[in-house]
Amino acid sequence: MTERGWQRARLDEIPPSGLAADRAYWRQWARDPSYPRVWRSIRHYFGLTGFGVNAVEANAGEELVVPHDELDFGGQEELYLVLRGRALFVCDGEEVEVREGELLSVRPHVKREARALETPTILFMVGGVPGGAYQPWPGDSLGVSS
Repeated sequence: MTERGWQRARLDEIPPSGLAADRAYWRQWARDPSYPRVWRSIRHYFGLTGFGVNAVEANAGEELVVPHDELDFGGQEELYLVLRGRALFVCDGEEVEVREGELLSVRPHVKREARALETPTILFMVGGVPGGAYQPWPGDSLGVSS
């Protein structure tokens, strides 16, 4: 954050950083060997510590969200916003299509994954722990994971 207390950036200028910058980190979950094709470490970029926030971009058919739930990752609930394109989520086995401008809220226990349905699809993701302060993910360069 700057001395003036605010900072502006273009999403396409924000690079991946921390654990997300290492493709090897994703291999334990990702089905696509090139995942993530484009990752934006928004929280890292701005030095945010109150909540996790990232963005990911994929082409049609590519993974946007790797299969997971949040029970082993601090118990975060997540909010997804499709900024561009369309995404097909699978939440506890149920398919949910999320279109541009639509939001999807997912509780920590729900097993979720998503693929892009259009090229490009850009997904904005925010995470936080229900009823509590945001908890950093261990091993992260800022001390937080998302």
